[in-house]
Amino acid sequence: MKLLKTLLATAIVTSAIPVMAYEAGDILVKAGVVTVMPKDNNADTSHLFPGSKLDIDNDTQLALAGIYMVTSKIGVEVLAATPFTHTAKGDGGAIDGVDIVTTKHLPPTVSVQYYPMASDSAIQPYVGLGVNHTFFFDEEDDANVGTKGLKTSWGLAYSAGVDYMIDDHWLINTALWKVDIDTEVKGGAADGLEVEIDPLVWMVACGYKF
Repeated sequence: MKLLKTLLATAIVTSAIPVMAYEAGDILVKAGVVTVMPKDNNADTSHLFPGSKLDIDNDTQLALAGIYMVTSKIGVEVLAATPFTHTAKGDGGAIDGVDIVTTKHLPPTVSVQYYPMASDSAIQPYVGLGVNHTFFFDEEDDANVGTKGLKTSWGLAYSAGVDYMIDDHWLINTALWKVDIDTEVKGGAADGLEVEIDPLVWMVACGYKF
């Protein structure tokens, strides 16, 4: 009984000690998996193949995010990942189900984040606004239409997420971005074709606060 009382008292005292979440100068590093989910109807190809459009598939990769806390409520985040691979497939018309082009891309994103909760809260939701730069490489002209590649893209990125501090250093995180990624096809029959990727990006990660 005495041992039980001691354990209970220890638990109560420990739970009463606030976890100091974020302070100015803190550095957070998060690692996990991230999925890029392009919107539907990414390009209208009806002028080339009547009744057709392009749809781009999803891809999941490893991700790394670094955050520097300017204040206890404002952070600057850099998001990076291993290269994503996407295939654009025909949808409708003569190209229905046909792989048109496959490409890899990297979409580094820099965001400013706002954390509304008190700094001693273990749960830290946040919203962010940033800039995305996406560049494409290793394009494969699957349908032999003469495509030479895709132009790089600059766009805004809107984000929201939540961190849960397990203790003073370790945390778990989930986050969602809406990213403006628009590009154009270079070369071939589809030269100048506008492609709107505009994906949702979802990340699940664990992290460490330094």
